[in-house]
Amino acid sequence: MKLPAGVYVQILILAGLGVGYGLWGLEAASPLAIPLILWAAMVLLLVWRMPPKPRVFVACVCAYVAGFGAVWTLVLGQLLATCKPPSCQTADPATDVFYAAALLIPLLVVGSALIAVRKLVLHR
Repeated sequence: MKLPAGVYVQILILAGLGVGYGLWGLEAASPLAIPLILWAAMVLLLVWRMPPKPRVFVACVCAYVAGFGAVWTLVLGQLLATCKPPSCQTADPATDVFYAAALLIPLLVVGSALIAVRKLVLHR
């Protein structure tokens, strides 16, 4: 897929932001929920600055989800591998996937809406 050179920088930045969001998301139930919300706002500001092209958006979403997924896979996979019931620190894998989706899907929906709004604004 041929993309402009600046887009590759955005993809790398969004992969890094996905990693950070994944780390904050692991602590979402603690007082660290406020930085999680601030991190999401920072991601949405970057999305607002992206060119409104579907290929660019899809590439950036894939990078963001890959960064997020890498952190959750490493951290929660390690917790599941070393779990000795009844003192496990994590739920079952299906619950972890549900929590990950609960963190990612709203951000992706709002990001998509921002791209759509920006595209409408640019056409007027």
